Amino acid sequence: MELRKRIESRWKLKGRNLNLRDAGATHKESVRMPRRIYKRIMIEVKKGLPNEACGLISGSTNLCQTIWPMRNTEPTPYSFAMDPDEQDHVMVEMIHKKEIFMGIYHSHPYGSPVPSKDDVTFSQFPEVYYFIAAVGGRKEEIRCYKINNGKVKHIDIVFE
Repeated sequence: MELRKRIESRWKLKGRNLNLRDAGATHKESVRMPRRIYKRIMIEVKKGLPNEACGLISGSTNLCQTIWPMRNTEPTPYSFAMDPDEQDHVMVEMIHKKEIFMGIYHSHPYGSPVPSKDDVTFSQFPEVYYFIAAVGGRKEEIRCYKINNGKVKHIDIVFE
């Protein structure tokens, strides 16, 4: 503790600041997910085993409020696709609920919750969250990402 105080006083004497916000650093982006939404996603993706399961998420800004399970039109353990007509119907329902489209979820049966090469290649919405749930293995887990032009950014999930 004493060493930290000495370092801070040296930085202050030299006109430097240890406050990251004042230095122009931005906080790490996060999305809020109620535990009931997490549990519901896990139930839905387990129903799809041994294949990938998928769906949409709506809410407000960075708060997940509703999940919309979708039929995987390419049911395999390695990929998913959603019917465009079903997506359009769900988008209308989101508007009726006064919620915005904020994310896509899908599962990786027996895999890890990190984007696959196909997930990165076929991502179409740089502004939405991509949730990947690992199920079927020893540990179940969900992680969140934003994917834009082949770049993947990890987003913290704050469970409420």
